[in-house]
Amino acid sequence: MFFTISRQVLGRGLASTVRKCIEKATGQAFAVKIVDVSTEKQSEHEAIRLRQETTSEVEILRQLSEHPSIITIHGFYITPSFLFAVFEMAPKGELFDQLNSSVTVSEKKARRLMRQLFDGVAFMHDRNIVHRDLKLENILCIDDERIVISDFGFATYLKKSETLRELCGTPGYLSPEMLKCQMYEDAPGYSHPVDEWALGVIMYTLLAGYAPFYHRKQLTMMRMIQEGKYGFQAEPWSTITQEAKDMELPFGVAHIWFRSFPQISGLLRVTVEERLTSLECLRMPWMNPSAEICGRLDMRKRFRQAIVLVRFFCRLQKYKYLKSVTDRESLKKRPFRDRDIRHEAESAIFSVYGHWVNRGFYYSRDMLFANKPRPKYRKGNYTTSRENAL
Repeated sequence: MFFTISRQVLGRGLASTVRKCIEKATGQAFAVKIVDVSTEKQSEHEAIRLRQETTSEVEILRQLSEHPSIITIHGFYITPSFLFAVFEMAPKGELFDQLNSSVTVSEKKARRLMRQLFDGVAFMHDRNIVHRDLKLENILCIDDERIVISDFGFATYLKKSETLRELCGTPGYLSPEMLKCQMYEDAPGYSHPVDEWALGVIMYTLLAGYAPFYHRKQLTMMRMIQEGKYGFQAEPWSTITQEAKDMELPFGVAHIWFRSFPQISGLLRVTVEERLTSLECLRMPWMNPSAEICGRLDMRKRFRQAIVLVRFFCRLQKYKYLKSVTDRESLKKRPFRDRDIRHEAESAIFSVYGHWVNRGFYYSRDMLFANKPRPKYRKGNYTTSRENAL
């Protein structure tokens, strides 16, 4: 062996154990998955099946290891009793553990994580590979910035026109079409979109801190999944941008039909044909690296517009108290157009002819400017008419 296997256990499976190992030549740390294929604790049939599944997983990983969002395999060694698959080390552990310590992640960090996952899944699907077991526990953190998809035990080759019916994965991440295959014999089967459904569950959990489909009764949870029944409660969704909840394709995106779905990322769609693909999600406005900067610039623009608007209303208020300038010709034609001149004229007229108006309770200076005779009217003991005024 070219590696020294440590006693430090990084993880355990039904028939495998993951330990830390050190490469003798370089001293670099790796993770080695040790699969027991002996017939001491299992039947020969089970041992053969494990050997085939592990070999298939390694073959798939070798096709995908060139992508930075998929775990890299550094070696595969076979002995009569054990299989050794050497992977790159993930010092930060599972993303599930990271989320448990922080409950939720910021929208900025969730965008960075989901971009890597969308990119990795799109890379897999482009090579006709479906993972079928995407979940937080199968996403490893290499460092604070980089994550990788791991555990390809259920992964398989699948062409776009083919479908599968086998039930595999974790209950909370199962897609509606996969569940229907177990309930109805005439169900059409499932394909690559099961991975996009799982990504929608992961994205929801990262932003909210809890899974979109959960119930203590598993039968009720399965019904919620088939109906696509989940919601955006007030907390913490009140602080999440609408773009994250309603990711829409912008107009003008090449080779993509414009669709708009009122669900998070368009991923949690029960109808497979309406579900967004990973490649489409990468072209969403929310996934744009400059989205946050553009948002801040947009807020500054709105603030400047608000300042201009306030200045405009302040000047409009001052305009009421500004005296208008009237030229002599306009004043000759319409002398009473100017409010100040009209007020001065009325005051002068009233000072001369004010004694014509009775100064009782119903006193009104408007009577001086009546341009036609008015009929007599009575209000209590007060009587007025054009004749009395004259």
